[in-house]
Amino acid sequence: MSTELYLVYLATVIVLLIAPGPMTLLTLSTSVRHGHRKALATVLGSNLAGLVLMLLSATGVGALITKHPALFELMQYGGAGYLLWLGISAWRSRPDEHLESGFRYRDDASAWGLFRQTLTIGLANPKGLIFFAALFPQFLDPEQAMLPQLLLLCSTFTAVDFVVLNLVAFGGCQLANRLCSTTAQKRFNRLCGITFIGLGGAMAIA
Repeated sequence: MSTELYLVYLATVIVLLIAPGPMTLLTLSTSVRHGHRKALATVLGSNLAGLVLMLLSATGVGALITKHPALFELMQYGGAGYLLWLGISAWRSRPDEHLESGFRYRDDASAWGLFRQTLTIGLANPKGLIFFAALFPQFLDPEQAMLPQLLLLCSTFTAVDFVVLNLVAFGGCQLANRLCSTTAQKRFNRLCGITFIGLGGAMAIA
């Protein structure tokens, strides 16, 4: 792969990953509620989900899944349902009742639970398989060995995903300091809820 082609790929990945999506919103809401340390679990869950989808696409398993409509739809509607459930949960989430004693992050979720939640959302979106299957061939040189090129593409995507989501988490922590009233927290929870529901609906009908 030439340097010029790699730079085009890098720019493409950056543009794709800075666009708002389920992982971006999940990282933002997690960092606002639980802080950057636990949001890191969300970031790592997204990274692992992406790696698994890339591996499935590269080995042809993704193409096999997309050829079986029932399995594809099961994954699609399962992922959509999970996003809808997250949206309803966020909408019904109660703000911290102890804001008068100073802002503090909530401690009602474990890092492992947040990691599993993000991993589930990432793996339950079968369109990720189609995405990688369509993206990678555009940047592969058939005259060069495939494995080193695939490793470069996958590692670059994962690294950019890690950096972008960490920046989102940092921004969420800064935003959290401004949500020091029950009204502000309730509005944020409902905004996240509506967005998750919208993303779930879009996944179901797309």
